[in-house]
Amino acid sequence: MAWLRFICVWFALIGVSVRVAATCDARRGKTTCVTEDLLEMLMRINSNRGRDWDKQIRPAFFSTLSKSVALSNSNKVLIFEGVKVNRGGGYDPSTGIFTAKRDGLYHFSCVILGDSGKDVGYQLNKNDSLYVKGYSNNGHHDASSISVLVELKKGDRVYIKHRHSGQTEAVLGSDHSSFAGYFLQD
Repeated sequence: MAWLRFICVWFALIGVSVRVAATCDARRGKTTCVTEDLLEMLMRINSNRGRDWDKQIRPAFFSTLSKSVALSNSNKVLIFEGVKVNRGGGYDPSTGIFTAKRDGLYHFSCVILGDSGKDVGYQLNKNDSLYVKGYSNNGHHDASSISVLVELKKGDRVYIKHRHSGQTEAVLGSDHSSFAGYFLQD
């Protein structure tokens, strides 16, 4: 029984409350009362962890353009539908919008390659406001990237959109263009 006292003291030191009540029938070849009680304690500890699960989730996503996209107006949100990672489910591949599930500091990046070496003007928006601009030059195989830190509140939205009104520009797909973001800290 010394080892049971050791385990109880260890749990107390790490801040886990322990309540042991033996109610089992221990027979030869059967599980002992102590083993059942320890399993019950561990299950209780694990079930308590679920209460703060939304604070434990560290949202992260990475998505690419599978097909090239023609952009003909400045209100078009780029939809990166080729989701590779979407921890926490914050990125919606049907709208191209990331929605913060928790407050904190986030990092976002975007790589845009103009189709057939054409110019592409784009921007990263926080909610409905411009946060930073990007521009892919018309050089052969020239891509543009942006990398930003953004302070978000739960429910804030981040997305990439076209910013040249009156011009039709095309973004190369085939996984050449991408959008990514992840939670850094509270």
